[in-house]
Amino acid sequence: MKAMASARFAIVLIGLCAVSSCVLAQPTSRIWGGEETQKTDFTYVASVRLDGAHICGATIVGVKNILTAAHCVVEKDLVVSPSRLAIRVGSTNQFSGGKLVYVAQITVHPQYSGVKNNLAVLTLEDPLTWTDRISQIAIATTASEVPAAGSDVAVAGWGEQLNSDSAYKLNSYRFTVATEEVCKNAYSAVESKEFCLDHPLKEGSCYGDAGNGAVYGNKLVGVSNFVVGACGSRFPDVFTNVVEYAAWIQSVMA
Repeated sequence: MKAMASARFAIVLIGLCAVSSCVLAQPTSRIWGGEETQKTDFTYVASVRLDGAHICGATIVGVKNILTAAHCVVEKDLVVSPSRLAIRVGSTNQFSGGKLVYVAQITVHPQYSGVKNNLAVLTLEDPLTWTDRISQIAIATTASEVPAAGSDVAVAGWGEQLNSDSAYKLNSYRFTVATEEVCKNAYSAVESKEFCLDHPLKEGSCYGDAGNGAVYGNKLVGVSNFVVGACGSRFPDVFTNVVEYAAWIQSVMA
């Protein structure tokens, strides 16, 4: 499912096209340049499904808590009904396997606006049961856990793929943390609450990859926010810095 973003920008923001309205050219075929994952590689990754279709990636951060981007669960400035959401966990196939679990409550960051404070915590109706394919990952809580420029960061998701042969399978990609200069050249309004992940041309996040988690040192450090330009453009991908929101995330989970 392709959806559209209500915010109007002079540049195309792929991350915001997960749920509302912008006109984008459809690429010929998810994380671009990624590799198909094995069933036990990314056991904390989840698929957010609106009205039965995958719209965004997400991360299991607690026995009843899923973290994703806020714009994935907001339509026309209103938070969608939890009854419209389902979360697939424990499978690399977005259409089958694992388990579908359901959402009791959606908590969007109180200062969410467009690409700012773009986080939401989904509270499940029932606690998850940990298996070899379903687990949680700890969130980074201190600045020392944030990767430095040049570090490799792992991201996995079900977004559009340049090669559609395995489009329904979870793909992973290793991004490189961009320097602050590169980040600000691409998006001048980036603050400490966001960071950029670099990638070669025709690689990186695409439609359906918003909300994906970025992992470094076995900690969740970022959530996919938006992309400047088309899929695989020369611009880095922008992620929300989880450390800056750790206290809020933990308070919602509590």
